[in-house]
Amino acid sequence: MKNIIPTQKEGNKLDCFETVEFSTTEIASEAFVVASHNLLAINDWHHIAELPAAVFILVDNKGNTLHRPLQLHDYIKIDIPGPGLPRTKGYDWVNVVHMESKDMNEFKILSVSLKPCPDPTNPDNKETAHFFEGLATSTLIVEQRNNSLLFEYAGRNEVLNTANDHIVDNVRNFMVGLGAVMGASYPQWKALIKGFANDIREE
Repeated sequence: MKNIIPTQKEGNKLDCFETVEFSTTEIASEAFVVASHNLLAINDWHHIAELPAAVFILVDNKGNTLHRPLQLHDYIKIDIPGPGLPRTKGYDWVNVVHMESKDMNEFKILSVSLKPCPDPTNPDNKETAHFFEGLATSTLIVEQRNNSLLFEYAGRNEVLNTANDHIVDNVRNFMVGLGAVMGASYPQWKALIKGFANDIREE
């Protein structure tokens, strides 16, 4: 886990967890397959989250929506509650910088790490299109150990992105980023992690 989650160096950090216990390891393994599918189904996160807020859309570098599981180097545009980023038509952008999958019988893990990035549909503008700087990461993990599944969100190095050329972008990023640092982003990620967990609980 430590080598999957980037080291915290500066700024804010955020962690959310959910655990689900199953009656057998076999049922847990079946649930892991479903949970892994959900983790990679970016366009469905809004529906999976217990309290939907931000909308995540998987796209190519031209902004076209992709209807497939997440892959390394993909882009995700995010429509968060509150004021949008003016120069990107209201969206924040991240891309997939790391994916890891291990399957060792009764231990399995799938992780995805996202980082703020420039808007790929506007290649002339290299500024990070997100309220956090490019140093920040968001890592989502589903892990099976015997008959239990652990879901985790780990946000690291969350530093406000307020050094852009356009003042209006800096003001917006300060407002939204400060809210996130003060706890506004916790309910969003907690709702998603909880949604992942509740979707595979035994009835």
